[in-house]
Amino acid sequence: MEKETNQQNIVQREQQILANSGTGIGTALWKATKSFIKVSSMAIVAFSLSFHVVPDHGYRIFPKERLSFAYTVITSSDVNYLIDRYNEAAGMDRILIRQEYIYQRLSEVGIIVSKEEDGE
Repeated sequence: MEKETNQQNIVQREQQILANSGTGIGTALWKATKSFIKVSSMAIVAFSLSFHVVPDHGYRIFPKERLSFAYTVITSSDVNYLIDRYNEAAGMDRILIRQEYIYQRLSEVGIIVSKEEDGE
């Protein structure tokens, strides 16, 4: 009789476990993890849209003119490309490049320096 009761208890526990699978601490933890991942992803996207990051020159961060993914991370090759573009331009094109927001910001922080300012 006692053996049958133990077996019935075991069967009932197994049925409860199967019935409750998908609920409880494991699922709550998974939901919290998914929520954290979503919020973190949104924060990274918001940061990427809002700021320029220049890791090659003292790891500088400055705000963008408008929300975009353009020039989020500005590397040395991006700076060199901008300088080459400026050097190859003539007259009015140089003035237009100087008016670009990214050129102005890089000039302000001292990453791009014109020859006139450099004394050469």
